[in-house]
Amino acid sequence: MPPKNLSPRHAQMRIRIAQLAAQLMLEHGIRDYALAKRKAARQLGAPESHSLPGNEEVEAALRAHQSLYRPDEHKVVLETLRRQALAVLQSFARFDPVLVGGVLNGTATRHSDIEIELYADSSKEFEQHLLNAGIAFKVKDRGGAQVYLLYAEPADVWVRILPREQRHAGGRGRQEGPRRMNAKQLAALLGEEKQTG
Repeated sequence: MPPKNLSPRHAQMRIRIAQLAAQLMLEHGIRDYALAKRKAARQLGAPESHSLPGNEEVEAALRAHQSLYRPDEHKVVLETLRRQALAVLQSFARFDPVLVGGVLNGTATRHSDIEIELYADSSKEFEQHLLNAGIAFKVKDRGGAQVYLLYAEPADVWVRILPREQRHAGGRGRQEGPRRMNAKQLAALLGEEKQTG
């Protein structure tokens, strides 16, 4: 939702940037919201410091674009990624994993990765689990935090480790449902989608 104090011209530009950023993410596989917004602003001739939409506005534009132009393809892609995410959540059950990000909130594209958060006393405990299971991984820096990139098909998986004491700090997003979902909740969601689809 754009701030209320914007002029009509800036508000309109903000909407156009969000729509073009969403299109760039879908068509070119851009995963970084900030990069997509900057590219869209440049293409539209808007100064980057003015009128840049928030990530929520780009997510809304992604949903609108997918429902208008690619509803059937999007449904198949989303279900495929959610089924893969469910398998990942189940395989890491001992760490109380939760699904977050675009696969959960429905904005994922065929270029998206699966994002998981899990709880462990130390990253070494999780690394040992990966080594014992024969899962290939790399440790990367993402937004100033250490994350694990697990190579998988059809999507790679990003895993962020949180301290166990944060396990019950869930929460909901501003408007669209849960921000985190465990395996049981995701299985129920997939069952509901199968019945209504």
